[in-house]
Amino acid sequence: MPGAQIMSARAWRVAAFLLLMAALASYAIVQVRVSADFSAFLPAGATPQQRALVTQLREGAAGRLLLIGLAGADAARLADASKALARALSARPDFRYVANGDAQRSEGDLAFIFAHRYLLSPQVTPGHFAVDALRAALAERLEGLYGSAAALEKRTLANDPTGETLAVVRTLAPGKAPRVQDGVWFDASGKRALLVADTATSAADLTGQEHALRALHEAHAAVAPDVAIEWTSPGALAVASRQAIAMQARLLSIASALLIVGVLAYTYRAPRPVLLCAVPAAAGLLAGVCVVYAVLGHLNGITLAFGATLLGEAVDYPSFLFTQASTDEPLAATRVRMRALLRLAVLTTACGSLALLLSGFPGLVELGLLTLAGILAAGATTWWVVSDWIPPGFGGTLPRLRTSRTASLPLGGWARGALVAAVLLAVLAFDLQRTWFDDDLAHLNPLSNEYAARDRSLRDALGAPDVRALIVVRGSDTEALLERAERLRPLLASAVAAGELDGFDLVSDTLPSDATQARRRAALPPAAILRANVDAAVEGTPFSAATFAPFLRDVEAARTMRFVEAGDLAGTALGLRVASLLGRDADGAYAVVPLRGVRDAPAVARRVAALGDRAVTPLDLRAESAAMLGAYRQQALMSTGIGVALIGVVLALGLRDVARAIAVLAPVIAATLLAAALLVALRVPLTIFHLVALLLVVGIGVNYALFAERARRLPGEGRRTIRTLAVVSATTLCAFATLAASTIPVLRALGATVCLGVIASLALVALVWMPRRPA
Repeated sequence: MPGAQIMSARAWRVAAFLLLMAALASYAIVQVRVSADFSAFLPAGATPQQRALVTQLREGAAGRLLLIGLAGADAARLADASKALARALSARPDFRYVANGDAQRSEGDLAFIFAHRYLLSPQVTPGHFAVDALRAALAERLEGLYGSAAALEKRTLANDPTGETLAVVRTLAPGKAPRVQDGVWFDASGKRALLVADTATSAADLTGQEHALRALHEAHAAVAPDVAIEWTSPGALAVASRQAIAMQARLLSIASALLIVGVLAYTYRAPRPVLLCAVPAAAGLLAGVCVVYAVLGHLNGITLAFGATLLGEAVDYPSFLFTQASTDEPLAATRVRMRALLRLAVLTTACGSLALLLSGFPGLVELGLLTLAGILAAGATTWWVVSDWIPPGFGGTLPRLRTSRTASLPLGGWARGALVAAVLLAVLAFDLQRTWFDDDLAHLNPLSNEYAARDRSLRDALGAPDVRALIVVRGSDTEALLERAERLRPLLASAVAAGELDGFDLVSDTLPSDATQARRRAALPPAAILRANVDAAVEGTPFSAATFAPFLRDVEAARTMRFVEAGDLAGTALGLRVASLLGRDADGAYAVVPLRGVRDAPAVARRVAALGDRAVTPLDLRAESAAMLGAYRQQALMSTGIGVALIGVVLALGLRDVARAIAVLAPVIAATLLAAALLVALRVPLTIFHLVALLLVVGIGVNYALFAERARRLPGEGRRTIRTLAVVSATTLCAFATLAASTIPVLRALGATVCLGVIASLALVALVWMPRRPA
C-alpha cells in the first residue's frame, strides 16, 4: 500500500506538471508577443535634456530617415533608377515621404511655399514693399532671368517679384546640399545617386524598420536590379545589429548546447538524466515568459535572449541531486539529504533577480521578473518532478569516485584569508591607472567599421548632420518653442560668422511663430499703396506695371490669410523637417537645434548662456549619453549591492548562523571583485552588461561555496562535492565560454565575465574551504 501511494503521488505530480506546462505553452502561443523595441533597455534620463535625448532616440523623426545611394552605372542610368525607385517607394505604405531632388517630385513642396510665401519669408518686414525696395527687387529679378534659376524666376515673376519663394527655399536649403545632375541628387563625384526616404515607423520599432528595408530591397530588385544599392539609418542599423546578435546567439547556443550535452553524457552515461537536466530550464523559461507578459503586458526580445542565458544556470539544479547520489541510496533519500542546500541555491539566485526588479529600468525589470519566476519554477520542477523520473539505483551508474583522499592545504584559515586579500589587492593596485567603466554607447555597437563608414559617407553626401551637438529648447507649447527658437537665430548666425560652427537647423525657419507671421502679415501694405509703389518702381525698367497684377492680388489675399500651422505641412518636406525638430516627452514640448561643424563648443555655449533663458540649453550628445549611462550604471551597482545583501540575509536565515553565512559569502564576493578587476586589467572596462553578469556570478559562486562549506563540515562528502562542482562548473563554462568567443560586445561581455567569475569562484572557494593538511 505505501508503495502504491507513493506511485500515486508521483503520478499526480507528473500529471499536474504536464497540465501546467501545457497551459503555459497555450498561453504563450496565443497571447505572448515579443517586442523588438530595443529602447526598453535605455534609461529614461535623469534630466529634461536626457529625457529629450531618449525620446529622440526612440521616436524622433530623424531616426526614421533612410539614406539611400545608387551606384555602379553611368549618370543617366543612375538618374533613371533614382526616379523609378522614388516612385516605387512612394507607392509603398512603409514610407511616408521620398525625396531625390527631382523637381517634379518637389512640386508639391514648392506649391505650398509659393501659396504661403508672405508668411514664411524672412524678408517680409516693414519697408520691404517700399518703392526703393521694390526697385532693387526688380533689378535682382531681371538679373535672375539670365541666371541658373531662370526657369523658377520666369514662373514666379508676375506673382512674386520680391522673390519671397526663393528666399524661403534658400532658408530651407541644407548647409551642404547635394549636387543636382540629370534632375536628381548626386554626390560630389557624380558617381552615386542619392535619395532620402521617411519610414512610417519609428527607429525603435525594429519590426517596422525591417519591413521598410524589405520594401526597399523589393523595389530595388523590381526597378533597378542592375544598379548597386547602399543604405543607412538609425533604424536600419538597429535591424542589422539585431540580426547580427540573433545569428551569433543562435550559433553559439547550438555550440554550447552540444558541449553541455557532451559533459552530461560523459557524467551520467544514460540519455534520461541528460534530458532531465534540461527540463527545469525549459519549464523555468516558459513560466518566466508567461509571468512577464501577464504582469507587464509586454515582453522584449532582448529580455527573452538574456533571460534564456541566465536561466541556463537551472541546468545545474538536477546535477546538484544527481551527482550526490550514492550507489546504495535511493534518489528520494538524496533529495531529502540535499533539501536545505538546494533550497538555498534556488533562493539566493532568486534574490539576485529580485535586485534587477528594483533597478527601475524597464528592460532590467523585465529581465529580473523573468529570471525570478523562471528560477523559482526551475527549482520547483527539480524538487517535485525531475527526481521522480530517475530510476532506482541511479547512483550506481555514475563514474566511480576515487578512493584517494581529497586535496588539502597546509595553510590555516587566517593565512588563506590573507592570501586571498593579497591577490585581490595586487590586481586592484594594477588597475589603479586603468579605466574601470565604459559609458560610451559606440563601444557596444555590434556592427563592423564598414557600416559606420557607409553611414558617414551617405550623411556627408546628402548634407545630413551627423549630430554630435545640439541645443534643446523647451516651452509650454509649440508657439513658445518657436518664439524661443527665433530669438536664437541672431546668436547662432553670429557664431557662424565667427567660425565657431558651420551651420544650424532652426524649426522656426520652416514654421515661424504666430507672432512672427502676424508681424509679416501686418507688413503687407494695402492694395492702393502697393499699386502706387509698383507703378513708381517699374519706371525705367523693362517691366510693365500690368505684369504684376497677380502680385497685387496675392499680397491682398495674404493680408487676411490664416497663419500656417504644423498640421498644414503634413506630407511635405517642410513637414518632415518640422517633425524631426519638434518633440514631446514627460517634461512637455521641446525643440532640438542640431549644430553642424562645431569648432568652438564653449564659445557657442557662452552665446546661448548670454540669452539668459534657462529653457534653452546646449547639449553635447556624447557627454550627455555618457552621463546618462553613468547614472544607469550607478543604479545597477546599487541594485547589485541590494542583491548581494538579500543573498546574505537568505543565507543567514537558511543556515541559521550569521557567521556561517558571512563565511560562505565572503569568498564569493572576493571572487566577483577579482573577476571584475581581471577584466579591467585586461583592458576591458565594465559596462552595464558586465554588472548584470557579475550578479549572476554571485549566485553561481554562492552555490559552489555552499557545497564546499558542507563538505568541510560533513566527513565523507569531499569526493562527492568535487564531482558535483566539476560537473556544474563544466556545464556553466561550456555555456559562457562560447559567448566569450563572440564578436558581439554584449555577448562577449556576458560570457567573459561569467567565465572569469566561475573560475575565480572555484579557486577562492577551494582555497577557503579545502581541508587543512596535518603538519
